[in-house]
Amino acid sequence: MNDAHFNTLDLNLLRVFLALLEEESATRAGERLGLTQSAVSHALGRLRAALGDELFERGASGLQATPRAVEMGPAIRSALKALEEAVSPAKFDPATTERVFHVAASAYANSVVMPVVVRRLLAEAPGAKLHLVAPTSNLAEDLDRGRLDMVIGAFDYVAERFAYTPLFEDTGVWVIRSGHPALSPEISDEVLAKLPRLLISSAETRDLARERRGVGLQRIASWGEGYALGGVALREIDSPISVPDPYSALVMVGETDVAALLPRRLALLAEQAGRVVVIESDGAAPPFTVGAVVRQGERGAIDWLLALIRQVARTS
Repeated sequence: MNDAHFNTLDLNLLRVFLALLEEESATRAGERLGLTQSAVSHALGRLRAALGDELFERGASGLQATPRAVEMGPAIRSALKALEEAVSPAKFDPATTERVFHVAASAYANSVVMPVVVRRLLAEAPGAKLHLVAPTSNLAEDLDRGRLDMVIGAFDYVAERFAYTPLFEDTGVWVIRSGHPALSPEISDEVLAKLPRLLISSAETRDLARERRGVGLQRIASWGEGYALGGVALREIDSPISVPDPYSALVMVGETDVAALLPRRLALLAEQAGRVVVIESDGAAPPFTVGAVVRQGERGAIDWLLALIRQVARTS
């Protein structure tokens, strides 16, 4: 598009563009904007003519964005957000907001941080809503398209188009059930190493490990691989039992004589409930960092929620 075409471009067409990018349906985009399907289709036609690209093509699951549309999305969203902020009240007010927040976080992060966040949210922003969803392999795309406001997790790589904020560090500890016959005042690594061990291994973890760096986010696939027990690296242990998530591990540990490596914060919550006993091991690895990822340039509501989560994470 040249300068002359941009000067005559109806900026309302960009709102239609973003709705189509996020909804992948002319009908749903129209409902979101208060427009008929024919009005959305007409707006898309004008955009196609102005930009010289199809922008969206019909696919099996709806309207699929072209590479050009995907590339344009973050910049257009950022520009429209800046315009919105320019004509909105200068300061975000949590007490009056009706904002809906969409956050992807693992069950582990939800357990150790989110209960206090929810209490604070209900007290400080009673009109707001918080939708927590499980992480998928499409996190970067969902952030780019506005389906997610934030992703919380441990990351190997975060693209420059996103902003990353560390929240807290955690380490791994071994846990066994309360009343385990191997318990003694000081259980050694040698005794622990003789117990049947349970590993956490899931298809979701393997899928997340295959996320491509160029897409924008790459999560840590296994924070526990650097740990050792009885002189043997955890990655080399042929465990007789594996489960898909930490909560399944806690159930197994509480009902059997297996030992499992779990994040410390989660293990301590279970220990406080009397379900397990936490055991410090000599074969510890460096801590891993859990952080939050948002789109660059986010202010107002997202900035407020991020500050709240960061404060809770550092004090809990």
